[in-house]
Amino acid sequence: MYKILHSLYRSAGHRSVRRDLWLFLVLTVLFLGLTAFVVSERSDYWDLHVSAWLQNRQGEMMDAVMKGFSWLGSVPIAFCMICTASLFFLVSGKKREALLIFSTVLTGAVSWTLKMLINRSRPGTDFVRVIEETHYQSFPSGHVLFYTVFFGLLSLIVYHNRKLSRAIKVVCISIFALTLIFGAVSRIYLGAHWFTDILGGMILGMAFLLLARLAYLKKWVPANNDQR
Repeated sequence: MYKILHSLYRSAGHRSVRRDLWLFLVLTVLFLGLTAFVVSERSDYWDLHVSAWLQNRQGEMMDAVMKGFSWLGSVPIAFCMICTASLFFLVSGKKREALLIFSTVLTGAVSWTLKMLINRSRPGTDFVRVIEETHYQSFPSGHVLFYTVFFGLLSLIVYHNRKLSRAIKVVCISIFALTLIFGAVSRIYLGAHWFTDILGGMILGMAFLLLARLAYLKKWVPANNDQR
């Protein structure tokens, strides 16, 4: 990884490329620091307080809304969303966008590997109200990692599409951002994750997005046949 990033940095003449690579390294350090904070169990105080604050606002309507946002990040639904979006771009002649969106499947393997290595337990009924039963370990949140990368990539593609009006871009990106936010909140609300799990998933997702942005804008993935 170091050799790859170093070669990219050396070959990157544009200031924005070097900035993104530096930000990627900063996010990597932040994630490692957060992981150490979680493993040391010093995050328990903040995690319990955030969970308690969110779950004090419960109700049947809110339960249904949060379950809906959480459902979007379940493995079968997430995979269907990835394949559908990739196929849409492929049929539209946008191979680069299709490949970029399909790369989101990597988040599943990354989150599962980190969960097994870090081995943090899920919130239990002794501490929170568990509305949604979950499997595997807790840190980082795979749902939030997926939300961040998938909706982040869609926002990236929409933002750089010259054929879309500014109003359409604002509407689309706002919808993607709200889905990400409510999806992340739903995982704490439903008792499936701690706050630091959510933060870890977001940091990882942002790091992935920086590399994806470099690949997309610098054409390190196959070019489209049409002019964007």
